[in-house]
Amino acid sequence: MATTTSITASAALKLLDLRLKSTSAILTSAMGEFTAPSQQEIAILRGGGIVELYRIMEDLPEDDEDEEEEEEEGRVRLKLVTRVETRSVLRCLSVVRLSGGKRDVLAVGADGGCFTVLDFEGGKGKVLHCPAFGKTGCRRGTPGQYLASDPKGRAVMISAIEKRKLVYVLNRDSSGTPTIASPLEAHRSRTITFDTVGLDNGYDNPIFASLEFQYLDYDSLVLGGNVVGGKKEDEEDGMPQMEKQLAYYELDLGLNHVSRRWATTTHRTACCLAAVPGGADGPGGVLIGGEDYIEYVHETMSAPPQSVTSTNPNKKATKIICAIPRRKLHPAHKGVLVTTITVHRQKKSKFFALAQSELGDVYKITLTLDPSDKTVVRGMIVSLLDTLPPGNALNISKSGMLFLPAEFGNHVLYQFERIDLEDAPTCTSEEATAAYLDDESNPKIWEEAKFYASSERASKLACSFTPTMLQNLRKIYELDNLAPATSILVGELAGNEVSPQIYTLNGRGPRSTLRILRHGAAVTELAVSDLPGIPGAVYTIQDNTEEAMAKRKNKKNSRAYDKYIVVSFADATLVLSVGDTVEEMGKESGFLTNAPTLACSALGHDGGICQVHPAGVRHIHKGRAKQWHCPGLKRIECASANESQVIIALAGGEVIYFELDPISGNLTESKTKDVGADVCSLDVGTVQEGRSRSMFACVGCRDQTMRVVSLAPGKLLDQKSSAALPARPYSGALQYVPGSDGGADEAILTVGLDDGSSLRAGVDPVTGAISSSPAKRFLGARPVSVSRITLESGPATLLLSSRPWISRPDVAGGTHVTAPLSYAPLDHGCSFTSEAIREGIVATAGTTLRILSVEGEGGGSAGVGSEEEAFNSNKVSLRYTPRQMCLLAAGSSAGGASTVDPNNKKLVLAVVESDYNDFGEEEKKAMGFDATASSAKSGSKKKEKKGDDDDMAMDVDSDEEEDKKEDKEKEKKEDEEEEDEEDEEDEDEKEARATPIRGPVPPTPGHWGSCIRLVDPADSCSTLDCMEMGRNEAALCCAAVRFHSRGGEALLAVGTVTGMTMNPLRCSASHVV
Repeated sequence: MATTTSITASAALKLLDLRLKSTSAILTSAMGEFTAPSQQEIAILRGGGIVELYRIMEDLPEDDEDEEEEEEEGRVRLKLVTRVETRSVLRCLSVVRLSGGKRDVLAVGADGGCFTVLDFEGGKGKVLHCPAFGKTGCRRGTPGQYLASDPKGRAVMISAIEKRKLVYVLNRDSSGTPTIASPLEAHRSRTITFDTVGLDNGYDNPIFASLEFQYLDYDSLVLGGNVVGGKKEDEEDGMPQMEKQLAYYELDLGLNHVSRRWATTTHRTACCLAAVPGGADGPGGVLIGGEDYIEYVHETMSAPPQSVTSTNPNKKATKIICAIPRRKLHPAHKGVLVTTITVHRQKKSKFFALAQSELGDVYKITLTLDPSDKTVVRGMIVSLLDTLPPGNALNISKSGMLFLPAEFGNHVLYQFERIDLEDAPTCTSEEATAAYLDDESNPKIWEEAKFYASSERASKLACSFTPTMLQNLRKIYELDNLAPATSILVGELAGNEVSPQIYTLNGRGPRSTLRILRHGAAVTELAVSDLPGIPGAVYTIQDNTEEAMAKRKNKKNSRAYDKYIVVSFADATLVLSVGDTVEEMGKESGFLTNAPTLACSALGHDGGICQVHPAGVRHIHKGRAKQWHCPGLKRIECASANESQVIIALAGGEVIYFELDPISGNLTESKTKDVGADVCSLDVGTVQEGRSRSMFACVGCRDQTMRVVSLAPGKLLDQKSSAALPARPYSGALQYVPGSDGGADEAILTVGLDDGSSLRAGVDPVTGAISSSPAKRFLGARPVSVSRITLESGPATLLLSSRPWISRPDVAGGTHVTAPLSYAPLDHGCSFTSEAIREGIVATAGTTLRILSVEGEGGGSAGVGSEEEAFNSNKVSLRYTPRQMCLLAAGSSAGGASTVDPNNKKLVLAVVESDYNDFGEEEKKAMGFDATASSAKSGSKKKEKKGDDDDMAMDVDSDEEEDKKEDKEKEKKEDEEEEDEEDEEDEDEKEARATPIRGPVPPTPGHWGSCIRLVDPADSCSTLDCMEMGRNEAALCCAAVRFHSRGGEALLAVGTVTGMTMNPLRCSASHVV
């Protein structure tokens, strides 16, 4: 009898997860102080089970003395602190500050059937508690969908979509360690939960508010015509009227029991909650967001003041409810749903709330309190703040910033410019109350809910507005987001790059983009100039003059700027001075310009410079040059120098060490030693802060070894350790990086080999021992050149092979990251710093000298914060949601024939875009809709300047005319320069104020906006043609086809539908065009 064996029985099943790039979509986020007090940080839940912590960083200008730089604001960015991989489906989070604590912890709900409390002390994620309460998976009856915490940090409620609610009591033991008690049940059968929030009621028993709905059981539905379970019968369809309720659940800390304390009926479209500060800080209660209205509800609230008396004595207003401002072009019968509400506490018991609608409009909510009793709410004011992309949360920092994790498109960090909205469109609760009391069609008190249920009535109550560019907020930073990616294509379509690009279609509606992803960190090319030949090396020399040192002492940041750029050729040296411009210097620099330079550096703090050339060592000090010549016929093969030490290697393996005498200022020969093998690379290391010399140097020999020698007095050039290499070393760099646990700096030795690979090993900073397990990585087909650079104010290494690479420590992840640069191959490079370029690279490629800047921000896709994020992206804005793209091989016809010349083909990307419930471009223009929402302020300054030039003509002499012509030409040049600067400022301002705005919503279903776009990937994906589709016709798919009758010419086939509706799914016509 034959037997069968399964794969899992014969061998263990192993799964491998490889990601080119982590998910960029954010499910939700929260603001808190997680790593240290007063640190404004954002906790983010991403798809794929990733928890990230970002810190809001502000880089202040360095030159505080300059008036110009005093006016400039610091650059604000988000820096990734840590990332936690959970391998689960994250669902909710809440910020908890435990009693007696000065930092926040993060409570997270996921699909694992567990409730997790994470602590980020020291920037590392640590699980404090993870109690299990149910089955795994996202089930409607398993808690984990909603999470609410008590503002005082005493308890947390985790809820399921249906029925189940669990309350965990948090506390501390005698040693101060956080503890968590067994869960307390607050279940309620046949109840659907929409949102939960923890109420602020001081130090009374914790109360949680739940927005819920209890549906009828089967027996009640069968008896639908009667009043069952206390529900009122709907007059229209005869079925029992369903009521959505706001319920309070109280945790009695004394009895250790949870009870349903109070409930009241709310708007049937209510979907989100926000707790109002209570206790000594405010009135308490809850803000409820629904369709067209925002309502304030509290257990102890009183009826609002009646400004209008109703004719019906039994008719009284009991709700504090306010309509939200609506767009002018929005249909009256269509409601606008409020999706997110957040409350921000200010100083002196002040607070305000922000709410966002499904269209992206953000409103400021202000509660009017009783002057005699600040715990009593008398009214509500809702004002329009700005129009932003629809987001999953609204996070407000104490420093006046707003983080918006967008549903689609990039996530944005905004800066508040003002919060007092005096001239903004505003609605009040008094207006809604007066309208209700004036209405005579609702004589019964219980029909107050019906009055506010009509969208048409809400459109009459609300004020109208036209969305514009940002007026009260300013965009200051973005996190890349590729979600949703509707189509992807990989290929080298640019035509002149080494590696292929990834083309993706992303976003929805006005935030749709075509993105081009390139493997490698983004590089900005700042300057390119031609050289007289092919250089052999490039160096920079810092400005160590007394004047520069005095300026650095007076500034907060003691960063040293570079004074010279030295380019070495086969038989010459070119010296360039760095200032407002880069200029070539002659003999006044003191350099020996008729020989190549092997190494150079600034010596000491009095303007001294050292130049090493094949014939000797040259010390330039105060305009005079001292020379040390090589003994006999020997020549220097390689060298290295820092601000106090110089080490050279002669042919045959002889190493000579020089050190700067701090008293006399002379460079003296200290020790000579034969290492026993030819030396091919040297590095003397860097001088750590607080020390006068580097303690070690690394020597690479042709016998495929790398040796670490001591530079300590009394042990000069004594070998401390050595490591056998798989190939001959080409270059090396010894660098000190911050410790992983915030301790002492660690020494890292990076070696570039002849076979195109690099080795990275740790070096003991005391003994000089090289670690026995170095990390190796293949970088390219050329020998690897290694040099030290600075990135994000931290140490990094530039590795140059057939492709440039950046290696740096990832403090957040505790690892070392090596990522490529998205740039052409470079031959030589080193660090470059100036007043205009804080962290740059000067490099050579062929016969050109280039100054570059690397975007090293870890959070964005352009950064090198982690190895999987080594992508930079360029984006092209689209008009509608992209559905599909395909590649066309277009070409010119030969002699007018139908055949295509195969040698003259051009690759074109075809993109089809369409949006449901949207108008076409022409219809929007006819309605007066402006998608850019730009204000009519452009050109005002230019008009004023043009008016100044229109002076009256006068009779003057010819000489005076010539003088005036010269003066006018100078004035014109100055005006042109000022206009260019103002144009740049205007462009930056427009970019910071720009915001995507959704078009008008059609009144009936079946409306589509669509277009077909052709882009040129070889020209930065510029649009070649964009054809708008006809009325209600949508392009959904496309493909490249060829017909023999057309001679193999590539044609574009597009699938379209006309008047298609989603529910029911049908269309009036469909075509392939």
